[in-house]
Amino acid sequence: MATQRMTVTTLAGQAAVATAAWFHTWRGAPDPDAVDLLCAAIRAHALSPPVVYLAEWADRWLMGDTLVGPGAAEGRRFQAVGLSPAAAAAWAERCGGQFAEQGWLAARLREAAAECGTGAAPRVVVVIREPVGASTTDGEVRAALDRVPAWLPTPESPAEPRAAPGAGRGYTPASGGAPRGRRE
Repeated sequence: MATQRMTVTTLAGQAAVATAAWFHTWRGAPDPDAVDLLCAAIRAHALSPPVVYLAEWADRWLMGDTLVGPGAAEGRRFQAVGLSPAAAAAWAERCGGQFAEQGWLAARLREAAAECGTGAAPRVVVVIREPVGASTTDGEVRAALDRVPAWLPTPESPAEPRAAPGAGRGYTPASGGAPRGRRE
């Protein structure tokens, strides 16, 4: 198990045709460097046409083998699968419902598979998994709920991140005063 960044995109038109061709080529033996190159390019340009759908989230608990679906290609950094909209919708129905994360994936697959104004243009749904660290335990999540992380600016200290509690710098709710250590 790992913490992983999940990205689901839908590409349309000739970009969809080219992307689907990569995944077809990789059915026998994926090229890990090419898989990583394609995934990095899709993520870097996910807000540009012809990407017509994008969803991204962190999954801290599910096993990676349940997240990339049938026919996945393995890179060194990413795992990915390219699916027709019909195949993505069918996978959504098989995601399971034991855990909330399975429902999230199923919902994103259904959204990505939906017609989005592209008419008869070809579309491909790409699911990308990027492991980024170890799994997070439920206890670690609960412990994190009791504090504002040092990296998150607050209204009391919007210009710079606050120091971690106990570091002697920055504003903490317990100090009761104005932010300390701010540069003017």
